[in-house]
Amino acid sequence: MPPEQAETSKVAKDRSFLYRLTLVAAVAQPLTTIPQVVLVYATHDVSGLSLFTWLGYALIGLVFLAYGVRYRLKPIALTQIIWFVLQMSIVVGILLYR
Repeated sequence: MPPEQAETSKVAKDRSFLYRLTLVAAVAQPLTTIPQVVLVYATHDVSGLSLFTWLGYALIGLVFLAYGVRYRLKPIALTQIIWFVLQMSIVVGILLYR
């Protein structure tokens, strides 16, 4: 195999690995919010949570979701969908238990 082709193959493998790693991170990162969601619904205590902050996270995230969908960036779209669901569950908990 010519050196140029070997280098191209290595770059493709690196990109493929990074893409898969990014997809894993896209799911894993928002899942770190699950303990907060569980805490809100288990204790009904939202005293330290800001409705403005969590609603802001969710609404601003819609911009990133639109971007990810528009440019077919699966990791961004996937992350933002998961974030939106979790953030809105916090918003609903704040509204229910304040």
